[in-house]
Amino acid sequence: MTYRNYIVSGEDVNDFMVMEDSAYISYTLRLLYHFLFSNGFSKEKLNSMNLDLQEGKHELVCYKNLMFTEYFFVVMTHCSVKDKIYIKSSFFNSKNECCAEVSKEVEWFDALQREVISSPKKILKHFNQNI
Repeated sequence: MTYRNYIVSGEDVNDFMVMEDSAYISYTLRLLYHFLFSNGFSKEKLNSMNLDLQEGKHELVCYKNLMFTEYFFVVMTHCSVKDKIYIKSSFFNSKNECCAEVSKEVEWFDALQREVISSPKKILKHFNQNI
């Protein structure tokens, strides 16, 4: 399980100072990159392997608004790496109240061939041990 602490910034909110849906998705992807990094796959290493991530479907369920300058943390409660990466992240405020959950699908993308590919075996072998 991976988690990170954040503060809702001005670029994350709408005119009513409430965190926007797109920000939840962005933080979910940031946490996925952090997870990949902690398992030996930095963005630079992925670039050298000509790999990128392509976003797929997502679902956001918001229980309570996160507001501008509010502290929160995101927990990746589930990550499954097969042909696609399936992740579920939960957002908690400073009172440990679950404010939102995001389920997201991400695919591997070969930058040279410009196509979606199945998970590279050299990455899969690292994740099968951690998941």
